[in-house]
Amino acid sequence: FHEFAAPLASSSGAGAAAGGESAQNSHPYNRQYSHVYSARLKLLRRRCIQNAQQALKDDGADTDADVVDRVIEVKEGALSIVVGTIVKEMDPKRRPPVKSTYTDASAQTFLFPSDDKKAEKQEPLRSLMFDKDKGDVLHLEDESGRVELASDANVAGETKHSNLLDPNKVATGVVAAVVGKVDSGTGVMHVHSIHFAGPPPVEKVTSTKEGLRGASIDDEEQNDPILLLVSGLGCGSDSPTDAETGASLSLRREMLLEYLTNSQLGDGSSICRVIVAGGGITAAVDTAEDKENTKKASSNNLTKTKSGKYDSTANVTYSLRELDCYISEILSSGIPVDYIPGWNDPTNANWPQRPLHSCLLPNSVGFVDLFRRSTNPYESDCCGAKVLGSDGLNVADLRRFLPKKCDDDDDEVSDDGSEVKVSPSSSIDALHQTLNISHMAPTGPDSLPTFPSSETDPFVMTSKPAVYFVGNCDEFEARLVGEKGESIDTAADTGATRLVCVPSFASTGEVVLVNLRTLECDVVSFSDVSP
Repeated sequence: FHEFAAPLASSSGAGAAAGGESAQNSHPYNRQYSHVYSARLKLLRRRCIQNAQQALKDDGADTDADVVDRVIEVKEGALSIVVGTIVKEMDPKRRPPVKSTYTDASAQTFLFPSDDKKAEKQEPLRSLMFDKDKGDVLHLEDESGRVELASDANVAGETKHSNLLDPNKVATGVVAAVVGKVDSGTGVMHVHSIHFAGPPPVEKVTSTKEGLRGASIDDEEQNDPILLLVSGLGCGSDSPTDAETGASLSLRREMLLEYLTNSQLGDGSSICRVIVAGGGITAAVDTAEDKENTKKASSNNLTKTKSGKYDSTANVTYSLRELDCYISEILSSGIPVDYIPGWNDPTNANWPQRPLHSCLLPNSVGFVDLFRRSTNPYESDCCGAKVLGSDGLNVADLRRFLPKKCDDDDDEVSDDGSEVKVSPSSSIDALHQTLNISHMAPTGPDSLPTFPSSETDPFVMTSKPAVYFVGNCDEFEARLVGEKGESIDTAADTGATRLVCVPSFASTGEVVLVNLRTLECDVVSFSDVSP
């Protein structure tokens, strides 16, 4: 993702002034985001059509459906297959005013507040639930135009049909092939079934063994290579809940370090790489609520300016210094570490995020062969297995647009029954969907900030990973999927993928171990509080 990230230097400064108008016109942020959607559609179109035709054949349905090149060319009354981008038009009047921004708190907290703020999060989630009776409209769009979509009443009652259209199970930006007929009176396309690109094809990865510790997958004489995934280290501050429980995040980090470096405590010799999936440092202290939480945390080193205000820059500096020292201690034991930047790290906000500058981690970058400053999202070959992942913001954002109604016996249903409460999709389900649609960040650039690439969409998956993870999740979740995206029990075939939702270490004290040969995963928990 390095070549698709934001430019290192902006052309809007002194260089642009010297270059004149031509330099300003060539600035990458002058591009339209329509190029991204066009490239996404072009890359996934053929696979969507193939899956739609195969599904019609397997169902014994009419296989003579016409494949339409553009939406504007769809014929009325004829069964057609058309590929486009899903667009959900929600009534803006139902959306509550935005009371906070991403800069006020961590992205995960903004998207899904803690349990004591469930009432505050219900209204935004409810407003994102598609409701046709309230004026919401679903469209399929390409460069030529758009057509309104509606479920076909003739197939809506078929429980065996697995490809029915459900607006609350797709998000704006998803590329799909739609099979249906356009009504000559209303111009609405009644959808018989909807099909996605499916998981990308499996590509053989050759292990380079460069800078890797442990065995490769094809080496039978050594132990199986183990990949350790951790996120939310929270260097620079204790977790806000630690003041209430008596736990210490810094002590748990030391326990993790001892586990990695002491062979008598853990099987550290088999760990071929450690991946820090975002959340390495704590958020800068800006709001009054954060300041109050910070006072309860004993290890947060804050300074005040002459005006008496908290200096958030000093807080970030301290957090980076602690992170650098912590990573360098792991590296000194000979274990390679890949660091993925997250929401609080000093890098560009638009995806793909660039690696942290080397001057921010001076001790760690000294281990040239062991330390890797990675982009967000992350992609690498680890002991012959392709590993793909991110800090989790893409999945957290997607979950908002996949809401579901709570069951009647759920404690989140309102007591008076006036409003049925909703909850976001689980992290593992959202992660699984990104694999099935072959796109890591379908909500970008609509709601997830992304860089306006003009030639391609870097988030389209071109090959199937062996391990696909996201960090900073509420809890650990894992799922094994087969070559066609179905859930399986064992990795019998070479096309299996292990989906992993890595829990935040600051909240749970847990890390995940993935066996790169068998794709089995285990959780190791660290706690200094007696149960």
